[in-house]
Amino acid sequence: MKKIFISILCLGGLAAQAQIPQPDPDTTAKHFLTVASIKNLQEVSAGQLAAQKAMGSDVKMFGQMMVKDHNDAEAKLLALAKSQNVNLPPAATGGIQTDLMLQNAGSNFDKLYVHGVLSGHRNTVEVFENYATTGKNPVVKAFAQAMLPTLKHHLMEIEAIDEKLK
Repeated sequence: MKKIFISILCLGGLAAQAQIPQPDPDTTAKHFLTVASIKNLQEVSAGQLAAQKAMGSDVKMFGQMMVKDHNDAEAKLLALAKSQNVNLPPAATGGIQTDLMLQNAGSNFDKLYVHGVLSGHRNTVEVFENYATTGKNPVVKAFAQAMLPTLKHHLMEIEAIDEKLK
């Protein structure tokens, strides 16, 4: 009788466990693509502002590079999301407003822009490295791996500009 009772308890435990919804394997890919898209759009928006308002020619050129590279990355990302049937939320594909503090920075623009990009790219490299090593979707993982050299180059460039401004 004890064996039957224990078997029923074990089967009941398995049945209860089977009812727990399993995480969607694409959730992390969708989250990564959403975050990456928002970061691309932020960099393009801020880069456009830098190309117009920066005082230093190196900051202006860096802003132009950010616009080009992140527009290219965004086009690849959107094509990838479409090919993987990942629907990105409107916030990740719509117009991103530039930080008002940056828009109204005046003579402090270069420092504020460089500080923001420096902080942002450190975080972006970390996000991409994380998905490139632990991501579940192999196609999205390959995208993260392919983008890392460009992002690390941006980080190296902005660190050099930051050193000049100190």
